Amino acid sequence: MRASARAGASVPSVSFVTWYPSCRRSDALAGWLGGRSHLIHFFEFKQPLYAPLKYVLQFVETFVRLRRDRPAIVFVASPPVFAVLTIWMYSRLFGVPYVIDAHTGVFDDPRWTWLWRVSRFLSRSALATVVTNDTLAKRVRDWGGQALVIGDVPVSFPPGESADLGPGFHVVVVNTFSQDEPLSEVIAAASRVPEARFHITGNPRHARIAWKGTLPANARFTGWLSDEAYAALLRGADVIVSLTTHDHTMQRGGYEAMALEKPLITSNWPLLRETLSLGTLHVENTADGIAAAVRRVQRERISLAAEMKRLRRQRSAAFGIAIAAVHNLIQKG
Repeated sequence: MRASARAGASVPSVSFVTWYPSCRRSDALAGWLGGRSHLIHFFEFKQPLYAPLKYVLQFVETFVRLRRDRPAIVFVASPPVFAVLTIWMYSRLFGVPYVIDAHTGVFDDPRWTWLWRVSRFLSRSALATVVTNDTLAKRVRDWGGQALVIGDVPVSFPPGESADLGPGFHVVVVNTFSQDEPLSEVIAAASRVPEARFHITGNPRHARIAWKGTLPANARFTGWLSDEAYAALLRGADVIVSLTTHDHTMQRGGYEAMALEKPLITSNWPLLRETLSLGTLHVENTADGIAAAVRRVQRERISLAAEMKRLRRQRSAAFGIAIAAVHNLIQKG
């Protein structure tokens, strides 16, 4: 496994549990740790009506898979907080330590912040809580937990060809139809730059009807894509767009742009300015701001790509230090 080779020693058996339909961060982190990533999902994603039944089934399936694999340590992504609560119960029953991979929603999404006392208790009980920046690390430490900062995990795409997107300038928008994605502004921006083609990822089943009815002629929803097709689409992009309305939120799309050395447009938050400091245009989440950034990339694409290449080397070195700290934690267990 990659993690063993880089750490210079074998690591204990690791399982990484996520209750999402997909989570590229968890898969990538599991790979670096030499572990197995379990994506445990039932019913429609983003359908709160089914949440109670879904969580019961996910609870059972989590126990089944962990008892089959018998890992020495379990990583679990949060939210949902109930996934961590499940791992806490497993830890209490079988004496297996766990580490929380806390996404930003734990700290600022109203769907989960009302459970902050539960999150605090679970962080205190965990071996550590992995967060994406120092601000969130301070919150975990204020709770009495141990925090580790991993801004994000470097992306490694398998070899492949670029998608044939046709002539012209192509903008790929990394999108999942989540609440923090300013998609209405992106669609409005596309209408302001008619010479560019916008390819918006994500399953359109989760899109608002209004969005589907207002797409300009130069924009399209790609629909669900396999990993191979998604990578090919990104390779075919002239610029990648990855936006959020939430502060302290790392953008996985930014690391995907970095991996492929593509210019990036992302939101103007302090964390993103600090982490994605080269090859990137930081914009306010407005149609005019996004459109202006696309036009600038049309003029400066080559120089921005060269900057992104330098940033990739810098962030890779920073990640090496962070992952070494995680390996040290696992070894101590």
